[in-house]
Amino acid sequence: MKQLKYKIYPSLLDTFDKYLRADEEVESFWNVDNETGEYKRSPEEIEADLKQKLLDAINRVPFENEAVDKGTAFNAIIDCYIHKKVHVPNERNPYTISGDEETNTIQVDFPSTELAPARHFLFDRAWCIEQAKYFKNSISQLFVSAILHTRYGDVELYGFIDELLRDVVFDIKSTSSYQFGKYERGWQRHVYPYCLIASGQMESVRAFEYTAYLLKGGTSRTPLISGTRYPEYYTYNHEQTVKLLTGHVEHFIEFLEANKHLITDKKIFAIE
Repeated sequence: MKQLKYKIYPSLLDTFDKYLRADEEVESFWNVDNETGEYKRSPEEIEADLKQKLLDAINRVPFENEAVDKGTAFNAIIDCYIHKKVHVPNERNPYTISGDEETNTIQVDFPSTELAPARHFLFDRAWCIEQAKYFKNSISQLFVSAILHTRYGDVELYGFIDELLRDVVFDIKSTSSYQFGKYERGWQRHVYPYCLIASGQMESVRAFEYTAYLLKGGTSRTPLISGTRYPEYYTYNHEQTVKLLTGHVEHFIEFLEANKHLITDKKIFAIE
């Protein structure tokens, strides 16, 4: 095997893809003033902003996001019910989860940090139990990694699969708005099945599903969080994925090398 040169996880490929599609951001509904028809932000401003977001992700710049915490809380509840286990807070997952059968609630509490205040989410217990049944008997939070050979050297692709049920890979998404196809351009649906097969863990993968949950509640007026499930199912073609992944990863490597002077976290260059 050639020397390992890069280590990449799928959300970086997603952020890079968004950077490449800066033109779409410029033309988006939200960037056009309804009255004047003019752009609220120039193409140059949008491209610079997307580039900075990509560099921040590569450099692992800490950030706080309430929606991300809410999604993390929901995923953790699902895993607890699937495997009939009690969550024990740790450094990586410092939140606490407490259920109350009498009030039909589950509360997830995140401690305050330097970046974010303490956060508290109250979920509909019966609804969560019902959603967990959808993933019954799955393997949760499975770490996968595999080597992808490129013309620029060997790349380790890696990440955590939310749920693996027989030969279908699931990634749970929480969102406040949804339309079918929202996650079609996501790279998890390529990276995770590829890793399972290329590493020898599985001979084949039938499909990848983004299981999207349109969440409602979580407000002062309606504190209890529940939602609607929208499965976004994609059959998996390994040959096609190898071609798509190789092209996109090589393009990303070209960006990395061109901006190496701006990259402070060297883990992406396989330097620990």
